[in-house]
Amino acid sequence: MKRVVAAAAAMFLLGFGAAEACTLPQPAGTAQLVVDGMINECNEGLEVHLDQAMISALPHKEIKTENPWEQGDATYEGVLLRDLMKYVKADGKVATISALNDYRADLTLADMTKYDVILAYKRDGTDLSVRDKGPYFVVFPFTDVPELATEARYAQSVWQVNRISIK
Repeated sequence: MKRVVAAAAAMFLLGFGAAEACTLPQPAGTAQLVVDGMINECNEGLEVHLDQAMISALPHKEIKTENPWEQGDATYEGVLLRDLMKYVKADGKVATISALNDYRADLTLADMTKYDVILAYKRDGTDLSVRDKGPYFVVFPFTDVPELATEARYAQSVWQVNRISIK
């Protein structure tokens, strides 16, 4: 019985210590994106909750590209997914990107490193609204890297992103 109590106490303390190791700031506004899973940073339990200001403060990139959902080129602005993965200290191989409507797609962290894939929050200088693929939209550089313009990559172009789970 003493071993069970000692094991339970150790597990409690380990869990408590993990929560204390969180070093990222809390969102000042409403959290619009949650990153969880195999990450080594946190600000809310074992997750990272991010509001728009926090995401906008990360290094950003613009991509001018065509895609099947727009007519002609559009310029998207957002954070490179590889930079977001560095920010949360992702330690996995695959990110499951989830939308508000529960659509999900997997994207490898290796592909995030290889290609300039962004989590866009603006199109042509305007914030993306939920009605218009926001708050966040996974955008590939389809025009700059034509071999990315495939059905499989289009399926990974998740919009209305609200969660990224690393495994």
